[in-house]
Amino acid sequence: MRNQIIKLIPVVAVALVLASCGRDVKEPGRIYMPDMTYSNSYKAYTASDIATPEGNFMSARYPAAKTIPYGYIPSDSAVRRNPAYLMSYVAKNHYTHSAENWQAEFDRAGKEIKDPLPYTDENKTEGKRLYDINCTPCHGSGGEGNGQLVELPGGGDGPFTSRPPAYKTRIPQVNDGNIFYVVSYGKNMMGGYGFQLNVKERWQVIHYIKSLAGITGDATGAGAIASAAPVKEEPKKKSK
Repeated sequence: MRNQIIKLIPVVAVALVLASCGRDVKEPGRIYMPDMTYSNSYKAYTASDIATPEGNFMSARYPAAKTIPYGYIPSDSAVRRNPAYLMSYVAKNHYTHSAENWQAEFDRAGKEIKDPLPYTDENKTEGKRLYDINCTPCHGSGGEGNGQLVELPGGGDGPFTSRPPAYKTRIPQVNDGNIFYVVSYGKNMMGGYGFQLNVKERWQVIHYIKSLAGITGDATGAGAIASAAPVKEEPKKKSK
């Protein structure tokens, strides 16, 4: 009897192995630890059991309204204490960027938003790199509005029928906040770059755009964020 049991052990082991295998990788057969095999966490692009206020059951959801990422705002007190500089980082909480309110918000941005980034060669160089990637197809390498989507190399018209104005003509007519608003949310056929470029990168591009318009150095009005260490907050006095 003992010998028969010993002989049956390999047979039973093989049977268990075969029973745990399946042709479908999503159906592995017998599951001995289901909580390890099937995670309770959400899987990408799968439906959620909880609907959004709009009735959408998507699992990958947008961030909560009027929230900003941790560390998004510079720690420099010159920015945190100046609403005009701070507005660049919290603009999405103050502007709807809707087509109906575009002109009103464009005008308001020109009054409320100022350039917090210092005008340096480093920022202008990075601005040129980003400009060449994102802006030259329409605005051209020199900012004349003759990019390849507007004007073909042979001189013919490109697929975009709306020609952007030359920077030397347009930029002196608007404020920093106006430019930042257009770069962030777009205008007419130009799409916004608020999702592709962060706040610092947008201002770097604006610095380079201004240089193409002949505006450089102190004339740009830039420069709140110091290159040195941020200013430390003074300790609050304890009440007696």
